Amino acid sequence: MRRYTSFFVLVALALFTLGCNQREVTGDERTAKEFIEGQGYRVNSFLGLLDKYKLSKSMLYGPDTAPYQQIWSVQETEPERYFGEEISVYGFVVTNHPLQKQYNAQTRLYIMLADEKVIGGYSYPDMEGLVGGVYSLDGKTLEEVTGETYTEWTVEWSRKYGD
Repeated sequence: MRRYTSFFVLVALALFTLGCNQREVTGDERTAKEFIEGQGYRVNSFLGLLDKYKLSKSMLYGPDTAPYQQIWSVQETEPERYFGEEISVYGFVVTNHPLQKQYNAQTRLYIMLADEKVIGGYSYPDMEGLVGGVYSLDGKTLEEVTGETYTEWTVEWSRKYGD
């Protein structure tokens, strides 16, 4: 009888621990997660809300704008469409992504939402010490997304969003 009691206590403890590791995903984060799964990627962990900002032209050109330039350079849509809108960015660690094959590592996927809808995102290999820009949602480079060289893209970007 004592063995059965110990067994049931261990099972109950395991189920309790498993339940504690699960968290409810709601709102924009749920929308982002469902979008990711719809693309065929598997969510391994949640990084939560990582950024929230109101997009403006001044964020895209000039000093200290490189992160937003990189992010918006690999989007399928032009950033001016979202000027004045609040953008929320949720992060996830995923598998089954094209960058996983290229880098032999999980991928960090960042999903951007406005008005509760996915408007884009970007990806990055989940590796320490890797330096470089971000990739599109599906692992494409700036050159693959835009069809331009980095130099051509820089000239066009400066013309559109510079002073």
